[in-house]
Amino acid sequence: MEPKHSPGDGLAVHTQVGPDYFDDPDRDDAVAAGVRLVNAFRRFGVDLDSISAETVCHGCSPAVKHAYAISLGTVPHTEAEAMATQLDAFADEFERMHDALASQSDDKPATTGSTR
Repeated sequence: MEPKHSPGDGLAVHTQVGPDYFDDPDRDDAVAAGVRLVNAFRRFGVDLDSISAETVCHGCSPAVKHAYAISLGTVPHTEAEAMATQLDAFADEFERMHDALASQSDDKPATTGSTR
């Protein structure tokens, strides 16, 4: 903080601030993580409409050490069911593909050395 000046001393000498004065790297990091999470879920057909980056009340939750947390918001149970169904469908397909690949590799003889 700059020292107090009286009107008789003239104006205080200071540098002007710009919009970056209000930058919040902690919030920027939380938003970037939230964006990545939303985009990852969208790849599976799940949209998180209520997601937000919220400041953490350290008096309310001393276990959280970060300035911001990602909140998924309020998700009605019908939407939660639809999201779970969508994610389960992808998980089932991945499991099916994994099992198919595993059974194919079981049928092939093991090779050693170069295949050239």
